[in-house]
Amino acid sequence: MIYLSDDYLTKYNDTLSYLISRSYSERYSFDFIQKTIAYSKAISELERSNITSIAFSSSKKVYSETFPKYNNDFSFNAYDMFGWSGYAYMHLFLKLRITFEALFYLIPLEEMLQLYHLYHEMSITQLEEYASNQLKFTMLDIIMKSSNISTQALSKMTDLSASTINALRYKKRDIAKLEASKLSRIALALNVKMETLLPSIYLECQ
Repeated sequence: MIYLSDDYLTKYNDTLSYLISRSYSERYSFDFIQKTIAYSKAISELERSNITSIAFSSSKKVYSETFPKYNNDFSFNAYDMFGWSGYAYMHLFLKLRITFEALFYLIPLEEMLQLYHLYHEMSITQLEEYASNQLKFTMLDIIMKSSNISTQALSKMTDLSASTINALRYKKRDIAKLEASKLSRIALALNVKMETLLPSIYLECQ
């Protein structure tokens, strides 16, 4: 269960901001940062409504468990573009209820840092509207475009018909109702979590 008290929200925001800011300072690539955070223990547990890894651990501890490098000279600023980006992603996660991997496909980190200059002085609902507008496409379509994978190529990789792929891609068929074995084949071919392909994940909030 995720309890959305102000203290917990601040902890979630600060920890994610810290992960983004510190990993960027270590000169990791955007792709590496996104993938590592999306598949980290802390974030994976949060996506399953388990707050333990974030709520009861320091940001430094979560970072050391997530990334291989640890620079003791790092100075964290919760109010710069990295701090704002962590806050923005956490807000969108709780609002849109999609995985962090999906969020990073929806608004890649490099783009989010650029959006800081446009949105950080506005209401967060403005960014929410921007993200929701991106979700007019399915995550399958967004990921396929990002990965430059065609319908025909994915069809061959998954042994699913091109018509099935297109139906799922363009919302003519609900991917949430697709057989788990077929969804698994698509996720494996695209190298993403199965949940990332769904329009929303189950998230207990209180």
